[in-house]
Amino acid sequence: MKAADFILRLQEKGRAGLGRPVLFLGEEAYWIATGINWIKKVVFPEAGEEFNLVRLDIKETEAALLGTEIAAAPFFGKNRLLILNGLEDLKPAQEEAILTALPRLAPGVFLIMTAGHLDQRKKAVKEIKAMVETVDCAPLKLYEAKRWVSQEAKARGLKLTPAQIDLLLEMKGTSLFSLDRELEKVKTYCGGEEQAVSMAEWSCLLGEASETNIFQMIDGAIEGKAGTALHLLHRLLKAGEPEMKILAMLGTEVRRLFIAWGLLQTGRSHELQKELACHPYVAEKIRKRAEGLTYLQLRQAHRRLLQADFRLKTGQADPGLELDLLILDLGSCLAGRSGATT
Repeated sequence: MKAADFILRLQEKGRAGLGRPVLFLGEEAYWIATGINWIKKVVFPEAGEEFNLVRLDIKETEAALLGTEIAAAPFFGKNRLLILNGLEDLKPAQEEAILTALPRLAPGVFLIMTAGHLDQRKKAVKEIKAMVETVDCAPLKLYEAKRWVSQEAKARGLKLTPAQIDLLLEMKGTSLFSLDRELEKVKTYCGGEEQAVSMAEWSCLLGEASETNIFQMIDGAIEGKAGTALHLLHRLLKAGEPEMKILAMLGTEVRRLFIAWGLLQTGRSHELQKELACHPYVAEKIRKRAEGLTYLQLRQAHRRLLQADFRLKTGQADPGLELDLLILDLGSCLAGRSGATT
């Protein structure tokens, strides 16, 4: 079941909409957080009942304790809610503990499990999924995010045009937590009243987009304009963007170029937007970039990103300096020249 449908069912039916244990499966944290909050509302309708709420991280919980917690009955209350996070980290002993305890949940015990991803081929995973209700928490595709923003904006009394929604998604991506924050920001700006905002006001409210600056950074590197790329990098760092996030965003763009290059080589450029799940404008920019690149250039850029990732995670380099050098090296790899510094 899709997360939105599951949440709607809880809103309409309350506790009657909550049957078997629930597995929130996917990487969209917004759906998981919202789903858990609604389950808490129906399990603990009275204030002060949440002392019967227990959260456990699979990585940090021994198999014996896991089995004990699942089997425990409510304490001084009618209901007990147990949340197990990180099901993808299950070890064999923990799998056995869960499979043994799941069919024997005490009356009033509600179990929630979360996982970003699971190996669907594993026997234990198949057996667990057979005993729970799986709620799909996958990130939204671009067209789904557009629909979500449109519906949420209307529910909050905001009048957004299609162009404003497109700009929001281009600048902030499809993370629902990020989109939710932007909608709350404009609602506050409007003073809680139902009204429209101009495109100029909308652009100011959205502020500067990290993703947009990443595109501009890579444009500078590809064109041999290291000075421009470094200037944008330093603006991102000054604005408080974490070094590892910037590195991850750079890695994402190089991977996108790799995908685009592969599609171009096989005559499937028409599938680019669908494969990248991005805005048409962004897909076209990536296509044009990839047209002038070679496999060797992309491979060298990818290797340099892996090297930077290793150095930063192992503390072998100063983060700021390593990112400066990375920008220069990406320019050398992707621009096909090594001397431009303008």
